[in-house]
Amino acid sequence: MYNHIAGILELKTAAEAVIDANGVGYILRIPMSTSTALPHPGSRVKLLAYLHVTQDGQTLFGFHTDVEREFFLQLMTVSGVGPKLALAVLSGGRVADIQQAIRLGDYAALKRIKGVGEGTAKKIVLELGKILIHQTAAEMPLKASVGKGGVKTGIEPGLDQDTELAVKAVMQLQEVPQDIALHAVQRAYAEMSATQATRPAVQDIVQRAMRFTG
Repeated sequence: MYNHIAGILELKTAAEAVIDANGVGYILRIPMSTSTALPHPGSRVKLLAYLHVTQDGQTLFGFHTDVEREFFLQLMTVSGVGPKLALAVLSGGRVADIQQAIRLGDYAALKRIKGVGEGTAKKIVLELGKILIHQTAAEMPLKASVGKGGVKTGIEPGLDQDTELAVKAVMQLQEVPQDIALHAVQRAYAEMSATQATRPAVQDIVQRAMRFTG
């Protein structure tokens, strides 16, 4: 297993990089974001690596940042998404923009990526949407709101997990205080519950709640 490859960049294209590490030339498949970040050939570089092994052979993938590699590995957990398609998704734009499209269930944005059809877009949203919302909530420093008597409070107690996740996601994505995000999420839940029998998905709630924070 490789964690990284460091050496002299001999060649780079939009999809590949060749690194000479102590006399051994490694060919790495890379996303467009990594290709753009690489310097000119002849420079010393270091790429994070992932070795994909199948019965037909081995393929080495390289990434400029840990965020790229982690997202690549997450994409490969989606049923029907292999390394080739995961790399295509990564090359479809900024990682943050693609992740937000997944969180919000923006199928149209995902389908604009070459190789991603409607069925694959839906699988990606269904299988990764809530995971990314969990990450958004976990990475976000808890903002305090002011309650009665000027006492600062965190997320309102008694909320179920999905509501708390949605509130934290709206707070971060819209950069609004907790009370505004909570009101928007509660309004979104009320509207969607009135028109569908099953509980709305977190990413659907977040997408609708963002309309009510302005």
